Amino acid sequence: IVASMKKLKTFIAESVSPEDLYKRYWEGHVVEEIVRLLNGKTSYHIVLNADLLCKAIENASDDEYDIFHLSCHGAEDGICLSDGKDISWDGLADSFQNAAVPKALILSSCVGGDRGIARAFQACKYRPQVIFGAEASEKKHLLTFPGACISWPILYTVLATQGMTADAFKDAVNKMNSVTTHRFVYRRWDGKSYRRYPAKD
Repeated sequence: IVASMKKLKTFIAESVSPEDLYKRYWEGHVVEEIVRLLNGKTSYHIVLNADLLCKAIENASDDEYDIFHLSCHGAEDGICLSDGKDISWDGLADSFQNAAVPKALILSSCVGGDRGIARAFQACKYRPQVIFGAEASEKKHLLTFPGACISWPILYTVLATQGMTADAFKDAVNKMNSVTTHRFVYRRWDGKSYRRYPAKD
């Protein structure tokens, strides 16, 4: 079965808070082991600040990783790194402009699926084909550590068995949303804008 799977190439950058580090809330390690079990190529790095995040993006580009998985804290206006510094959606998109952008950006953070990151990349020259994350209209939908550990293996298993196709991402969203209270969304670049799935009611 493993031999017939699509070979994923996933670079994982994790920026945990001091409290998360103490509690061993390292969701990126879960993703790393899942990708390895699926016979994929993976690299895992802790990024404590913006400089290390940029270095991780460059390393992922140099080694031609298809997926950049960023695990961190986030809010409606951007993400927060281990050193406590906030990076806006515009700032995060800018960080990808000096290297080859991965095919898919997976944002494992609260509100990582916010349309703000899509708007930010839309205004840039270079952008990923896919942006994947969880939206949060209510507190109960915020991405939790257990929720991430349950959800991301579903995504990577679907991608490994079906490939990085639009149908595969949609299938993963549906399955992930059926097993947690989180509201995952998938956005694909159509040449002019990012199209969201599931579409809003």
